[in-house]
Amino acid sequence: MEDKALLAEAYQLVSELNQTIQSCKQGLPDDQRLQQIIDQLLNQLKKAKKLDNSILIELESFYQRTSLLIGLGSLKLNDQARTAWRNYDKFHYDHVKHTLTLYGPVFGF
Repeated sequence: MEDKALLAEAYQLVSELNQTIQSCKQGLPDDQRLQQIIDQLLNQLKKAKKLDNSILIELESFYQRTSLLIGLGSLKLNDQARTAWRNYDKFHYDHVKHTLTLYGPVFGF
């Protein structure tokens, strides 16, 4: 997938997730955290001119934090929001995970 297309698809999927979670917000702290995470990523994606490792790290960070909130938090997602999250999840595993590279020494524990 071309860099611009990947950025555009990521932006579109996160925007769709953002729209669908608006209907199931309950005013809980986890709702506010998720909104902050989404807003931060959307701003980064808007500013991005090309796909580089810093954007991929932002996408990975978004994925990890959002997964934690959805899986262990008090968020109550409706079917549309869950579908939007699964769409992003598939995109993330298909296009981001294998593209993200680690730099510097990596130690196995």
